[in-house]
Amino acid sequence: MNQRTAIGLLTAVTGVALLVVVLNHGTHFPAYRWPWEAFQGLVFSFAWGLGVSPVLAYLLAALTFATVFIICFIPGYQVARCFERRS
Repeated sequence: MNQRTAIGLLTAVTGVALLVVVLNHGTHFPAYRWPWEAFQGLVFSFAWGLGVSPVLAYLLAALTFATVFIICFIPGYQVARCFERRS
């Protein structure tokens, strides 16, 4: 794995972690349960708030996490490319 990919993954994981923290702000769950609770919270929001079926709500929640991961990966990858040594 090259340096650009590693920095991109670091920014992507940071972005998903920040999403989990934002979705769990004010809860009384221990930190190790936050990712699952954030996912279930998104599923509930899609199913109850938008009125979609539970299967579609799970799919939309997974796509939300994947989208945040990809959107955060790209800038990290690009910034690492700017600081790369040219040979």
